[in-house]
Amino acid sequence: MPSKRKIKDIKISERFSFLKKRKFWFRFIGFAVFIPILLFSILILIVYLNQDAIIQAEIDALNKGHKGKVTIGDTHLEPFKNFPYISIRVDDVRILESKLLDAEEILNVEDINLSFNLWDIVFGDYDIQGLIVEEGDFNIILHKDGTTNIQNALATSDEGESEEPMNIHLKDIELRNLDIHKFDETTNVDVETYIYSARGGFKTNEKVINAHVDTDFELNVIDNGDTTYINKKHFELHTDVDYNEYTGLLTIQPSGIQMEHGDFDIQGTIDMEKDITLDLDIKGTKPNFDMLIAFAPSDVIPLLERYKNAGNIYFNASVKGPTLHGIMPLIEADFGASEAYLENTGERKRIEDMGFQGHFTNGIERNLKTMEFSLEGMTAKLENGKLLGSLSVINFEEPEVDMQLNADFDLEFLTRFLNLEGVKAGGNAQLEMRFHDIIDLDRPNLALNELNQAYFSELKVKGLTLESSDLPAPLKKLDMHLIMNGRKAELDLFEADFGNSNLSMKGYLSNLPAIVHHTNIPVVAHLDIESKLLDLTEITGFSEKDSSGIDEQIEGLNLGLSFNSSARSFTESKNLPEGEFFVDRLHAKLK
Repeated sequence: MPSKRKIKDIKISERFSFLKKRKFWFRFIGFAVFIPILLFSILILIVYLNQDAIIQAEIDALNKGHKGKVTIGDTHLEPFKNFPYISIRVDDVRILESKLLDAEEILNVEDINLSFNLWDIVFGDYDIQGLIVEEGDFNIILHKDGTTNIQNALATSDEGESEEPMNIHLKDIELRNLDIHKFDETTNVDVETYIYSARGGFKTNEKVINAHVDTDFELNVIDNGDTTYINKKHFELHTDVDYNEYTGLLTIQPSGIQMEHGDFDIQGTIDMEKDITLDLDIKGTKPNFDMLIAFAPSDVIPLLERYKNAGNIYFNASVKGPTLHGIMPLIEADFGASEAYLENTGERKRIEDMGFQGHFTNGIERNLKTMEFSLEGMTAKLENGKLLGSLSVINFEEPEVDMQLNADFDLEFLTRFLNLEGVKAGGNAQLEMRFHDIIDLDRPNLALNELNQAYFSELKVKGLTLESSDLPAPLKKLDMHLIMNGRKAELDLFEADFGNSNLSMKGYLSNLPAIVHHTNIPVVAHLDIESKLLDLTEITGFSEKDSSGIDEQIEGLNLGLSFNSSARSFTESKNLPEGEFFVDRLHAKLK
């Protein structure tokens, strides 16, 4: 007879025997999967049926409460694009500065994707958690009256009280192919930032918003319709920022920024409440020229990148001050290099021991008048020569240029280092220069006091040879000596043999600074020319087939020319300078 315990176990076993049946487990799994899917589908259906009403209600609230105008195209539910959030894509979004028919456009994008928490929508709380903006334009205009188009659009409407628009607590924002323009009507300067991609993650802690931003963009600055030095500069930025909603202070944590191939560190603050006041420090050190190459014009960068380079390179800059209403912040920059080199690896030609110290500032008034630029201690060792120099420019409205240069280089080395294809050169050139004066192309009459001026240049060329397919004949030899000390420029040696021809010249110009500054001071120019043979047939590339060039040879040329005029006539006459022209002597024999 079975014991009571065994009977109890048997009864329990019979009671839960259904757990051993496969049919039960199929049903259980089916319900466990089906019910959540059913609930989720119902929620999606609710959102789908109400998506137009949700978006349009918010658009109406914005249009009623503000002077700007928002228009949209179709809306599309995308439940899985930004899972676990549910997304609604809005097509053809436009924001206008006002409701007038000719209102300026602030925003025009193909798509804006809004992400919501599904349960928030169910309970009627439309709180934006994520935002994706794709393909379009965003225009910021700083008007002459000090307002911006965004301020005007957000100004309170006179249509009475409006419904409170949806809350925005962004945790994630993404921009793709967005062309942002910031145009200042006062200065006619347009700063264009084309964002290829940008993504930001956000966390909110009481009054502080913490964000991480990664972006890839191109920067252009257009001044009065013309491109400037900042043209097609490519940037990458990876940064962490903190924004204090109470003080309006945006703090940039130590972050990395890349311009072209130059890497920099940036940190500081931006005061959004005080005319967007900047206090930024930008620094960089690198064992090559990438940082400095990044500042070169865009079309020159590929040429510079051909050369292998290394050295101790540094760049330190600060940007401080307000930026709204056409105000320029104070910019200070120090940069330089030491123990550096550039090498053309293909030709095995190298410039060594390169170094310099540079400085730039836009000065106390933050404008062209107080702007200064300098390069001091420029040094370079060439294969058979050297380069020493310095350059200083003060006041970019009336540029006061102070330059010293001492160069000695082999022309064959220079030709091969620069990869001048189809050119074969030889010889040596030496240049010594000291220059100090004002150079203003718009107001050439401006000049330093004569006691402060410095005009000295001496150029020596020995044994220059040059062959090129672009020349009608090879230059077999050129010796030249040109010197300027003070006012007078004198060519006391010019001996050239090219092809079948030869040429000898001497001459002078009595007052070169007077010509530079467009004065009325009398100037005398004189030139003596001698040649045993000038083969014009060879020089001009004469061809009997098309009669191009000149079929002539000149022998025994002896020519003396003089010209007396005012300095201004050399530069301001529409055609030939006005003055007295003398042929002192002329002897020549034609073929």
